[in-house]
Amino acid sequence: MRHRCYMLFCALSEAMERLWHGKFYFPLLLGITLSAVLFHEAVLGAAIMLGISAWMFLFCPDILAGLSSVCVMTLLTTEHYTEMSAFLPCLPLAFVGAVSLVAHLLIWPLELRIGRNCRGLLLVSAAAMLGGMGAITQAEALKPMSLYYSLGLGVMLLGFYLLTRSQMAKIGGEAMLRRFASLFYTMGLCAAGIIFWAYIEHWDPTAAIHAAPDLRWRNFITTILLTTLPVPVGFAVKRRAHLLSVGVLAGALLLTGSRMGLVLGAIELFLCCCYLVRWGVISKRVMCVLLALGAGAALVLGPQILAVALGGRAGESDFRGSDMIRLKLLARSVEDFLHYPLFGIGLSNTANADLYPVVEGSMVFYHNLVAQVIGSMGMLGIVAYGVLLHDRICLLRSGRNPWSDMLGLCYLGMMMVSMVNPGAFCPFPNAIMITMAFSAVEEAVGDPALTPAQLSAGWYRIWLGPWKPALRK
Repeated sequence: MRHRCYMLFCALSEAMERLWHGKFYFPLLLGITLSAVLFHEAVLGAAIMLGISAWMFLFCPDILAGLSSVCVMTLLTTEHYTEMSAFLPCLPLAFVGAVSLVAHLLIWPLELRIGRNCRGLLLVSAAAMLGGMGAITQAEALKPMSLYYSLGLGVMLLGFYLLTRSQMAKIGGEAMLRRFASLFYTMGLCAAGIIFWAYIEHWDPTAAIHAAPDLRWRNFITTILLTTLPVPVGFAVKRRAHLLSVGVLAGALLLTGSRMGLVLGAIELFLCCCYLVRWGVISKRVMCVLLALGAGAALVLGPQILAVALGGRAGESDFRGSDMIRLKLLARSVEDFLHYPLFGIGLSNTANADLYPVVEGSMVFYHNLVAQVIGSMGMLGIVAYGVLLHDRICLLRSGRNPWSDMLGLCYLGMMMVSMVNPGAFCPFPNAIMITMAFSAVEEAVGDPALTPAQLSAGWYRIWLGPWKPALRK
């Protein structure tokens, strides 16, 4: 009986590995997600995706297969963006997925690998957990939502980094990078599909002025689109047909109803054109023609685009009112820093709720990355994020290949978003996506990833760089 069970497990494992490495896994996730959006069954769709994740953790040797399902699943939150409690029935399946993850690590143990990003993530973990010391009570710090942000932006990111870095070091190669990039590709197409379906559902053909529906979740979807837009550009290096997907994602950005999407999307499209020239997909002459056509279309169709994209939000409370709130939040972050300079007021502090209404499942954001760091984490946060940003920039500068450049553009998209919206301070999926991306960047540029044995001469080496002296030892 044990032999038969073992043979059945091996057969299932081989089948799931073929599915993961085949052409149909990500289209399957895309189809399930968009079907759940189409039929307004987000909770059922989330349950199915969690089931797939638990199954892949249990039977697929590559841990990224299960993580991919979880990441794509987060796009289903758009339907219940202001009422996340609707997903509480999925908690038992989330527990099953966690058990399956533990079982995966027991069946296919990973050799721990520690790369350059670990140093910054350790400091960020300390800053996230110590943030608010002296400003909030212990009871407030231990609330479930407080723990979600303090642990999610620290310990959880560190854990995801170690898991994905160890897995990527184990597999390696361009095929692995392609599978990881396919995750971002799928999330971008899902986000675009959600936007297009929202227009189909809310479009009023009898209206005098067609306007974008006022979507509460537009900034979340815009963040995903800006982060994933460079991915099909990267795939176009090998196959130019992927440039069609660039048009799909750019069109979705135009329709989000987000000023951030219009402005930052234009900047990112220009940088993507520079990427295509750098890697020989198009010539400089073609790039100039495309930019000229884009500028001409913006001049001719600009008023109509603005009328559609922003027409549903035209009003005092939506534009000048929201901008004044952002300015007040920036000023409040400076005040919070001056009152609590060492550790800030904490990520979970609700002291600024008078300026920013809290959405269920969210914290009170300053809507600016710099303000968030200095206001929520103080000097410790400034040091932590300074080290993390320094290490990531150095890592990107050391790369000379299409994959690292593409992921660098993804990171730039997230950082630009974070200057006007929560962005990278949303633990899941935003911060997780970037953390996983830099695991892939380390692998793409051949940056050394040390084992605990290679660090046995002294864990102080984790604070030093470059890593090569430790490897020689």
